[in-house]
Amino acid sequence: MIRRLPALLARTGIYWLLLLLLVLASAAIPEFRTPANLANVLTQSAPLAVLAVGQTLVITAGLIDLSVGQLAGLVVVLVCALADGSSAAAVPVVALALLLAAAVGALNGVLSNRLRIDPLILTFGMLSVLQGVIFVWTDRSIGRAPPELLWLANERLLGVPVSLVLVAAVALACGAILRRSRLGLHLAALGGSEESARRVGVPTARVRLAVFTLSGLSAGLAGILIAGRLGTGYPMAGAGYELDAIVAVVLGGTALAGGRGSIAGTLAAVLVLGIVSNALNLLQISAFVQMVAKGLIVIAAILANQPRARTRVVAA
Repeated sequence: MIRRLPALLARTGIYWLLLLLLVLASAAIPEFRTPANLANVLTQSAPLAVLAVGQTLVITAGLIDLSVGQLAGLVVVLVCALADGSSAAAVPVVALALLLAAAVGALNGVLSNRLRIDPLILTFGMLSVLQGVIFVWTDRSIGRAPPELLWLANERLLGVPVSLVLVAAVALACGAILRRSRLGLHLAALGGSEESARRVGVPTARVRLAVFTLSGLSAGLAGILIAGRLGTGYPMAGAGYELDAIVAVVLGGTALAGGRGSIAGTLAAVLVLGIVSNALNLLQISAFVQMVAKGLIVIAAILANQPRARTRVVAA
């Protein structure tokens, strides 16, 4: 039993950390435990949750996608500029935005397969391209989000944020991919060892294309939520989301080298980051102190949550 303790902590550490933060914040800050504030934490965390779930698939495959933040930002600008507050335009514009996001993800996959460039370098280059496209289009806030997106991103049903429905749908779909599909097995195999995966017949090129496309689609969905939150096409809306998503994925127990992924762990980590930010804001802590505090928590949690021996088992 004692020998199994480190492995048990590696699998469950993020959940204990989440519980500890909930207890401490609720005890120390009366405003934190109000239903309205807890719902606000969930609402604010929704875009990052969607983005991080998609990034979990990518990192499980031993890849990385740094372009998702700016891709989400491009979707924000696109949706608000084209819809400009019109309900009639909401559905076709959202469909176009999701198609574009999936296409950019697929392009990352195609370039990764054809050029054999390290995905870190490739997607960083795509990040720069997308950022340039945004600022060529506009350098200031543009257009308005349609009312339907405002409702999706901000409203609540029976006290529960509507955006949680989208988060739950994305998480369940990606969890099913990891645990119950051939693609999930292929992702873990690719992340464990690309050469070994190829030798046992895994179509590595198709798997890479599929996972980058799914990552792009998740960025598009996150961008729709961000557009609803902001209400306008702010050109810097997606800045920093890619790093937050990677932190949440690794914090949640997914091996950064690939081979093992946890959707549930990623969602728990997103909540940890959201609670820390919310609690520090309620305490009126300086933004610079918040950066230090969150950085220390992330480092400590990652050290506690990463297994000592690398495995190739996929958990959800």
